[in-house]
Amino acid sequence: MKIVFLYEHPTWSNTLIETFRSNGIDLELINVADLSFHTAKGRPDFDFAVNRINMMPSSGRNSSIVFHTLHYLSWLESMGVIIVNGSQAHFAGASKALQNGLFTKLALHCPQAVAVYQAQDVLKAAKTIGFPLIIKPNIGGSGNGITRYNSYHELETAVKSNKVDLGIDGTGLVQEYIHSDGYVYRVEILGERLFYSIKQKMMAHTFNYCAADGCSVSQTPENNDSSFEYCALNQGNRIQPFEADEKIVAQVISIIHNAGADLGGVEYLMDTKTGKPCFYDFNPYSNFVSNGQALLGFSPEQRFVDYIKDIYSRRISN
Repeated sequence: MKIVFLYEHPTWSNTLIETFRSNGIDLELINVADLSFHTAKGRPDFDFAVNRINMMPSSGRNSSIVFHTLHYLSWLESMGVIIVNGSQAHFAGASKALQNGLFTKLALHCPQAVAVYQAQDVLKAAKTIGFPLIIKPNIGGSGNGITRYNSYHELETAVKSNKVDLGIDGTGLVQEYIHSDGYVYRVEILGERLFYSIKQKMMAHTFNYCAADGCSVSQTPENNDSSFEYCALNQGNRIQPFEADEKIVAQVISIIHNAGADLGGVEYLMDTKTGKPCFYDFNPYSNFVSNGQALLGFSPEQRFVDYIKDIYSRRISN
């Protein structure tokens, strides 16, 4: 069994790669950060690949890698290569605008949002959304570039001062601010089944809504106001498994499939105004919590590998 493993971050997949190899799988590693590909050469010498490329490039990498990745995934598929979480899933994971539209299509509660590509357009969009609101880059992660504005005057001042950040491709969302219960919830899916569900208490003054061990900020006295924004911090609010409601699991499975993904995670907040889960993020890149065996009662890496082996046998062997 030969599997090509596509990745970008230098360390995030180390344990997973080791698990593949301990299962006797012939794994060929391709880091897209070092990738040039011969477009006129014809079909590559492999038939099956697993896409584990993170949406945002890791620190120090050129942002163009995001678009290079999309070209490469689409080219592989045009050559007949089967990719777990292929180009459609990757594009959905890289577009907050597409995700918000997907949640709406599925009649799920999500923040109201307007997509923009010019900083001056956010003022018009703000009149549609109302205040408070947030502005977030369309392609982003770990809360990068997300800012809350409480009034039109505050937003207008930011626009005039060129402080509105629309991210690496210059597009973004003007989005309704959601008042939550102070937790971020993440439900992970493998195919048709629940992988695991976790939640984490968030901390004030930042938008790092990411229920994973790597998402943390330094807490200082001046950013300890629980009435403002939240961010996952791994001291005093450690990741906790929780039993996701069956209805929510079914909704997340629907999101994953409609995004063209084989697996992935969906994050939501509990909207205190409506009492409903408010879906805000889809990520085809599964976040493995550290020490998953102790936290979850099983090895998430081994379960991931077993799933990939099953897909391989069904899609390649047949």
